[in-house]
Amino acid sequence: MRWSNLAFCLAACQFFAAAGCGKSAIDAPREQKAAVLEPVATASGLPALVDIQGQIVWPPASDATKALAVVFVLPDCPICNAYLPELKRLGDEFASQGISLVLVHADTQVTAAEAKNHQREYQMTLPVALDPQRAWIRKAEAKIAPEVALFSPAGELLYRGRIDNQYAGLGQRRATVTSHDLRDACEAILAGQPVKEPRTEAIGCFIPHD
Repeated sequence: MRWSNLAFCLAACQFFAAAGCGKSAIDAPREQKAAVLEPVATASGLPALVDIQGQIVWPPASDATKALAVVFVLPDCPICNAYLPELKRLGDEFASQGISLVLVHADTQVTAAEAKNHQREYQMTLPVALDPQRAWIRKAEAKIAPEVALFSPAGELLYRGRIDNQYAGLGQRRATVTSHDLRDACEAILAGQPVKEPRTEAIGCFIPHD
């Protein structure tokens, strides 16, 4: 939402509240307030990010947060869906260590209802968010789904690329994974070390452009 539109909406809310009908902006549902937050840049330079349940993912609520891993997904991409169990395992493993993992739908046409259906279908417990303004896609310069962008709390892009080397190419799946790129990047960050390979090539589906 543009700020001029936001000012108009707030003025309208105040008018109706004074007239004794409707709700004020303060009483608006959390999910609606979250939608206002999304395009706004935070102190880190990253856009605010709210999941489809209305919970704020970024900026972090705790100073203990070491990094944010944004995984861009498309609901109809078979490679994205094949990775969901591994992403859940990684998210569960690193959440307690200060690295948050969130799935961001890279197709701006995906609605919150469709995202929730996809989340239920694959029994995902990770936060899921939309990117209707393509703010996170642009920030990460993401082109492929699934592609990971790993950011520091200061907004520095520490890693971007594949989750691992399970796929050698489209339709070419390795029998054994020999390079666990996202895991290695997270472990390096937790150890206070630079990521050994900060850029790798993701294999998957092209992110659509509006």
